[in-house]
Amino acid sequence: MNKKKSIGKTGEDIAVNYLEKLGFKMLYRNYRAGHLETDIICEDETHILFVEVKTRTDTGRATRFGSARDAVDVRKRQRILECAKEYIYKNKPKKKPRIDVIEVYLDGRGELIPERGIRHIKNAVTA
Repeated sequence: MNKKKSIGKTGEDIAVNYLEKLGFKMLYRNYRAGHLETDIICEDETHILFVEVKTRTDTGRATRFGSARDAVDVRKRQRILECAKEYIYKNKPKKKPRIDVIEVYLDGRGELIPERGIRHIKNAVTA
């Protein structure tokens, strides 16, 4: 696994752990609908969440890629929304859908940065 994929998987693992601690039940990781993909699909008593995880490594200098949320541009938001619609069409969940973004920030050793490690942006993408 290359370094970029390894960092992404670490961020997704951290996001899954975070969501489980909040009481969400994991349904899928890396759910695919044709060429579309959603990092995490999970649910609680009232919502089904489609979660995009963006991970950045902070090496003590400004990242050339910007913040994690900056990577969820208009095109990416549209793809997340289309994937969620496809899932809903096929599976007909009874819970209210929501699309969230979770930012994960790791230090140079690949460990969660305590003071800014996770940022959960609820309703980050709306129809």
